[in-house]
Amino acid sequence: MEGNNSNNKLIAKNTIIMYIRMLFVMAVSLYTSRVILNVLGVEDYGTYQVVGGVVGLLAFINITLGQGTSRFLLFEMGRGDKKSVSRLFSTLVNAHICIALFIIILAETVGLWFVYNKLVIPEDRLGPAVLAYHLSIITSFFSLTQVPYSAAIKSHERFNIYAYISIFDVIAKLAIVYLLKISPIDKLSFYALLLCIETIVVILFMRIYCSSHFEETKYHFLIDMTLLKKVASYCGWNFFSNISGVLNTQGLYILVNMFFNSGVVTSIAVATTVKDAANSFVENFRVAAVPQTVKSYAAGNVMRSKSLLLNTTKYSYYLLLVLGLPIFLVAPELLRLWLGFIPEYADIFLRYIIVISFFMLFNSCLFTAQDVVGKIKKYSLTYPFMMLLNIVAIYLCFKNGASPISYANILLITYVIIAIIIQPYLVTSQTEYSYKEIFLLYLQCLYVTALAVVIPIISYFYLPPTYDFIRILLITIISIISVLISVWYVGLSSDVQKKILNYLKLKFKKLK
Repeated sequence: MEGNNSNNKLIAKNTIIMYIRMLFVMAVSLYTSRVILNVLGVEDYGTYQVVGGVVGLLAFINITLGQGTSRFLLFEMGRGDKKSVSRLFSTLVNAHICIALFIIILAETVGLWFVYNKLVIPEDRLGPAVLAYHLSIITSFFSLTQVPYSAAIKSHERFNIYAYISIFDVIAKLAIVYLLKISPIDKLSFYALLLCIETIVVILFMRIYCSSHFEETKYHFLIDMTLLKKVASYCGWNFFSNISGVLNTQGLYILVNMFFNSGVVTSIAVATTVKDAANSFVENFRVAAVPQTVKSYAAGNVMRSKSLLLNTTKYSYYLLLVLGLPIFLVAPELLRLWLGFIPEYADIFLRYIIVISFFMLFNSCLFTAQDVVGKIKKYSLTYPFMMLLNIVAIYLCFKNGASPISYANILLITYVIIAIIIQPYLVTSQTEYSYKEIFLLYLQCLYVTALAVVIPIISYFYLPPTYDFIRILLITIISIISVLISVWYVGLSSDVQKKILNYLKLKFKKLK
């Protein structure tokens, strides 16, 4: 019990660190996104998203191996086998180097052909776009070989290091914005070059930190085939789900660009930026809890692992609701205040993406349950099939003259089916979780949402038109208060309420 309390405190500490990091990152990121959009222009900004998307399609292996690396490092650390951790780390570094070289070859052949022959890029911008593409490939190479080091930092739960790196990252992006403004060089090419340099600097810092702080990250030229086979088996199934996931992010940028101009891609990218800022609140909490969830299961404490995951899912949903509800309501005013104008379709995309985020949250959390026990085969076959249907449906809609909004409609339907039907079946058939636990969780989240949205929606329609900032502020305050009241009375157990009240009383006494 004492060990669990200590680990819970570690989760709380890491969550606080990640939130401090997030607040700083979000504020600067939203500012830099606006300035970069203004400096590059709508067309170049969309073009960069598209050419970066081609690299993203080819780098899906990065995501696959990253998840496998994190999972196996955490599992071996949970078992306490330091020698196995060291051999696993060096094996994975060498595997990542080989994969990175393969991706460069693929990107500079098939990927380059696709850029020249399939993307809709203005002829006078093709040269800068291709240069940005090559620089994106270099960035991806270094990022891929960095995956085991990032996984080591997460496995050791050194989230303060992530906070420091994030602070440097956003300061560097502020410097990039300034250099873009004053540079006479082509903005698109220069932006890609500066991002490449900044990424390499961050990667070098992380490698030096790992080598000097974690014994198992000292590089050895070896490949343990037994360990590699275990990881390869896991990653082999994970490969299918990750390639479909990338297709439905970067791939959809490319698909939209094949039928519409870069401005529509920019609208989706802008909406996604706002969504990512809101989701960062949730991810910080989830990321801080995942290591303990995996380690508890590896140590044989299944009940604690289940409890952590279910509570993490529930509280993550509440956090997303606190931010997602006001963003959904004031999407047009928020974009106008942030960017000074509303790109075509951006406010509609933003509202759709916020709603989709709730279902993606359930999907991610339930996948963690399968990931912990290492049973991802069924998910890795089912999820890609659903994503493939999603892409085919969007393509057919576009081919038959549908508007870009059909993209959002189909995406929403797909994630609703996955989160409500497919994932509960997969989790209950392969893990210790029951239908009752999952659907009670869903019902509780639905009940909280139903109570929370009533007053904010009424206020949205009946508040008189005023300055965007004042309207955003009023609706945000009303929404947050409404959500917090609903969470307190419906979303929290009496035990949790008592703990919160006791904590607040203790803090209040200290202030006296």
